[in-house]
Parts: sequence; C-alpha cells; structure tokens
Amino acid sequence: MEYRVVNNEDFRQLAKAMSLAYADEPWNEKWTDEKAVRRVRAILGNYQAIGIAAVENGTIIGGLLGYVDPYAEEDFFFVSELFVVPEHQKQGIGRQLLAELETVLKEKGIPVVQLISIDYNEVFYHKCGLDRDSVSVQYKRL
Repeated sequence: MEYRVVNNEDFRQLAKAMSLAYADEPWNEKWTDEKAVRRVRAILGNYQAIGIAAVENGTIIGGLLGYVDPYAEEDFFFVSELFVVPEHQKQGIGRQLLAELETVLKEKGIPVVQLISIDYNEVFYHKCGLDRDSVSVQYKRL
C-alpha cells in the first residue's frame, strides 16, 4: 500500500473511490461520475488544499481531502472527505490516511485538524485521537 499526496491526474480515481465508499451503508448515496468529480475538484480548489490517496496496485482505494482554514489565532485543517472503498474498509487505511495527514500538517506548522462526522463514525475518529468539539452543525433544507 502506498500513501501519497494527490495531483490533478488523480481527480477521476478519487471520485470513483468516493462514490463506491458512499454507496454502502450508512450513507446509501448515489453519486454520478460528474458530480463526484465536481466534489473532488471543489474541495481541492480551496485554500492550501491537500489530498492524500491510499493506492494499491496503481488504483486509488481511499482518500482524504481537505483544506487549510485560516482562523484568528491559529490555522486549522478542515477534512471535507475521508473515504475507503468498501472491500478495503476496516483494514487501517482510514487511520493511516489521517496519520499521513498529520505528518504533512506538522511540516506546515498547522496544529489543528477538524471535521464533521456522523455519529456512526465517532468511535473510529475517537480511536484516531480526535475528540468531539462543542460546536454543533446547524442546517435548514430549503
């Protein structure tokens, strides 16, 4: 297994892996190829965006996508997506993607990682060293 920073040529493979990961429980999402590529491009088009891919035999099987969010006293890195294709889940790949991110962020002097998660994944993130914040997500469907 290889873990590496992504480049523009990886967008389609990242989109495919993301679509496969979110097609299963608990999400059951139906991504079109075009919409998934737009999602990947949108995230990686943000300020100081970073993508890390898990690659096996030349195929991307997992990814972590996010960007630096400048804030008052210190910048933080916001993880927009973390995914692993179903047949490779529960093998430590998601945990390793987060560890690879930490290495990159330490080199850049970015001290905080933040993400939004569904309850289903909270145990996983806690095992990876992330704690629940006091902020809750608010939304309104229009």
